[in-house]
Amino acid sequence: MHEMALCRNVVDMVSEEADKVGAERVTGVYLTVGYSRDIVESLFDDVFKWLARDTKLEGANLYITRVPFTVECRECGYIYHVDVHDSNTLPCPKCGKKRYTLHSGMEFYINDIEVVMPSGLAKEQ
Repeated sequence: MHEMALCRNVVDMVSEEADKVGAERVTGVYLTVGYSRDIVESLFDDVFKWLARDTKLEGANLYITRVPFTVECRECGYIYHVDVHDSNTLPCPKCGKKRYTLHSGMEFYINDIEVVMPSGLAKEQ
C-alpha cells in the first residue's frame, strides 16, 4: 500500500507550507497524479483523512486530477494517448512507428493549497 507513504509526504509538505504562511487551517489540497502512479483514489482519500486528523489539515478536502498516459513519437514528434491495456494504441497514429518516449502519466505533485488565515480570509498558496 504505497498510498500511505505518498499521503504521508503530502500531509507533511502541506503542513509545512501552512506553517510557513501562518495559516490557521487547511481547507483544500489539490493534487495532480499520473495514471502510472497506480493509486486507488478512494483509499488515498481515506488515508489522507486519517493522517490529517488532529492537524491543521483535518477536514480539508482532497482534489485529485488524474493525468493519462501520453507518449511522444521518436520518429515524428507526435504526442498521443496510449492505453496500456490495448496494444492497438501503441503505434503512432501519424506515422505508424512504435518508437516513443513517455510524455505524461508519471506526475505526482501538489498544485494548490487552500488555507484559512487567522483573520478568517481564505488564501491560495
